[in-house]
Amino acid sequence: MRKTPFGTTAAAVITALGLSTYPAMAAEPEPTVSLNAAYQLAACDSNGTTSTDAALATQLNSTLKAKMRGYMSAYRVSCARMVIKAVRDRGLAPRAAVIAIATTIVESSIQNISEEVDHDSLGLFQQRASWGTRTQRLNPTWATNAFLDKMIRLYPGDRWKTAPVGEVCQAVQVSAYPDLYQVQAADAQIIVDTVSAALSKPDFSGDGKADVIARNASTKDLHLYLGNGSGGFKAGTGDVVGNNWGAFDIIFSPGDFSGDGKADVIARNSATKDLHLYLGNGSGGFKAGTGDVVGNNWGAFDTIFSPGDFNGDGKSDVIARNSATKDLHLYLGNGSGGFKAGTGDVVGNNWGAFDTIFSPGDFNGDGKADVIVRNSATKDLHLYLGNGSGGFKAGTGDEIGNNWGAFDVIFSPGDFNGDGKADVIVRNSATKDLHLYAGNGSGGFKSGTGAAIGNNWGAFDTVF
Repeated sequence: MRKTPFGTTAAAVITALGLSTYPAMAAEPEPTVSLNAAYQLAACDSNGTTSTDAALATQLNSTLKAKMRGYMSAYRVSCARMVIKAVRDRGLAPRAAVIAIATTIVESSIQNISEEVDHDSLGLFQQRASWGTRTQRLNPTWATNAFLDKMIRLYPGDRWKTAPVGEVCQAVQVSAYPDLYQVQAADAQIIVDTVSAALSKPDFSGDGKADVIARNASTKDLHLYLGNGSGGFKAGTGDVVGNNWGAFDIIFSPGDFSGDGKADVIARNSATKDLHLYLGNGSGGFKAGTGDVVGNNWGAFDTIFSPGDFNGDGKSDVIARNSATKDLHLYLGNGSGGFKAGTGDVVGNNWGAFDTIFSPGDFNGDGKADVIVRNSATKDLHLYLGNGSGGFKAGTGDEIGNNWGAFDVIFSPGDFNGDGKADVIVRNSATKDLHLYAGNGSGGFKSGTGAAIGNNWGAFDTVF
């Protein structure tokens, strides 16, 4: 165990201060990492932290229950984000991210520690020198994949999907204190759910802030309005990002549909009724040569939108309402720009009472994507809570807004004001102004919300 400059062990000092500490491990040492101590840290994301990271930290500090409650920061969220993204990019189920995050909670308090606190351990997972070079172990993507490689070797046939989280963590890390991991499993799940929901939002410019795209009714050009992360738009925004999209009768964003970490757009051709996928380039435009057909003849549907990940597999999905039966059908994304074979099951019967259906992602703070609808007769908004496995919770559909009949456009950009909670944007049918209704994170709206954030958006026939 490392000594302090005063000759006593770091653990003794930490204990004397009344801070948390963990004993050294045998085969794979447990670092004496205190939540309150300062360590030399390496960045997790080379681009730094974002305002969304900070907002999610605030949200998580009030929802976590164990070690990390009150200790999340923008930096720690950025580290969790890189681990979760590595799992998603590899195409593994979210449970793999839960296992990895639980491990980092115990090993490093979700910090990319660049000094050898205990023996020669480094990084988020406190991997020994035998794992790889210093550079490799301090690279969150490499370190996560190294962790996952060993996990998969130890649990062939995807047995890690059903084994207890703590057991899998221990098998990979070989700790002398195996009971530490399972205690953090529930919080790891909350972190993965919360951060994954944020990754599904339509950030087209790659700045970590939700944006809005609008199609001009005359030119049919797409214009990108960059969110400022605090409930408004950046000055001078509104550049054309697509010319003449008049061939499409439905346009929406599923967030990242291709698995490259960049928000995309799906459009239905009004003549062929085929779905086309336009891949975002992550910097406010589309990749060259994009626009491939990803679905043939979707003409049976009068409403098509994306809830993000609706079945809990970490991949963005699409929901469509049949124009005849009014049933909702769930089409599961395969994470690489298409749909899983045999998908399209009915997840809701007779939704014909609604004239607007959309998803804000997770609207009640449980980490699962939800759906909001407006009743065509009463004009009230109702919230249908997703169950996280491709359906809705029993008894859901509570009213969350009275008489929203003044609006001709209602949609959600996810978290638009940077507080980590999903919001709703509407356009007044008379003034054509945009108004922001800030979500409270528990299935409703903040008191006094609904301020105008954009004047006279009447030139647009589609806004999302």
